[in-house]
Amino acid sequence: MTIGLSFLCGLLASSVSYFMLGLWWPVALLVGGFAWLAFGLLDVKMNSTFTLLGGMLLIFCVSLSAMVLRANDQLSGLQFANTQDEEGTEFRYPVPLLGQARYGEKIYKASGCVACHTQQVTHESVELDVKAMAGEKNHAAAQEAVSRFYRSTGRKTSGGAALGLPVGEWETIETGLNPADASKARNFLAAAGASVDVQVRFRGEDLMQNEHSNPEGRGWGRRRSVAQDYLFAEPPMLGSVRIGPDLANVGARHTRDALMRILLNPRIIRKDSKMPQHRFLFEEADEGEQGRHIIQDGDKAYKPTADAEALVDYLLSLKGANYPLPEAPVNQPFTSSLPDPAPAPAEEAAKTTQPVEADK
Repeated sequence: MTIGLSFLCGLLASSVSYFMLGLWWPVALLVGGFAWLAFGLLDVKMNSTFTLLGGMLLIFCVSLSAMVLRANDQLSGLQFANTQDEEGTEFRYPVPLLGQARYGEKIYKASGCVACHTQQVTHESVELDVKAMAGEKNHAAAQEAVSRFYRSTGRKTSGGAALGLPVGEWETIETGLNPADASKARNFLAAAGASVDVQVRFRGEDLMQNEHSNPEGRGWGRRRSVAQDYLFAEPPMLGSVRIGPDLANVGARHTRDALMRILLNPRIIRKDSKMPQHRFLFEEADEGEQGRHIIQDGDKAYKPTADAEALVDYLLSLKGANYPLPEAPVNQPFTSSLPDPAPAPAEEAAKTTQPVEADK
């Protein structure tokens, strides 16, 4: 095989490795170089079906092995991430299971909960909204950038953007964009010197309900699940069948008392529930026995066993889909690109300190 033809084979192998198998580009180049070396410089003959099929199989196996090794390297390198709860308190995520929750995970497995429940919040599509703000100096350039964006995407102007993009005010450029169009709008506006803000909105039945953007949401999580959520799960209990609701964020949806009642008899909470009762996790309470977890079901009272308490501790720990991550944000207002306040000039700062010094 000639050097030129072998180079084309190597280029094809590299392209397949990168675009179809998703390999890291240096690995894809390495695969292409290997194919070029094998078919060109080493003068491997392509004069038989066996040689041709063997070469194709070898390239495929090398590419697939590199893809698996790359994915394994990425997953093994997962670390903590900084996030915050709904009150704005920052902490490191994910949090390892503590106390009885670790034992409760074993009860979850032994009880077969994974057969009816998943722990993976998914989304079906992503939409992006773009806002922009221009000052007096770059107002004309920002207007031209907006016009270029509308012309290039074939969209009609809307809102304040159609009236000339008010100076010094945030104005919606477009809503419901796909990632490619949102990136185009951001690039046009940023090149013109305008401040740009992009809001990510996820759509899907698993996510929170919104009358306009996600009317079919069931509220199982505020964001989709990602690999980092399962950093301490061995093995991750993703599940594959959803006979019951997803449990990835169940700790943020129910209280301890509600979970206890659901375990004892789900029909106490929901009459048409298909979930089986877990009375084996409870004991009959003695007559007159009182406690915060004594549950009345018909003419009998029940109290949870240590296994039930541990299982509920584990379920309450499942609330990761409530916290934003860099690769899995939750819907946020338009604040990510607001410019920082400009520092006061040195002359003004000196003027403000003079009266204070005079008083001293």
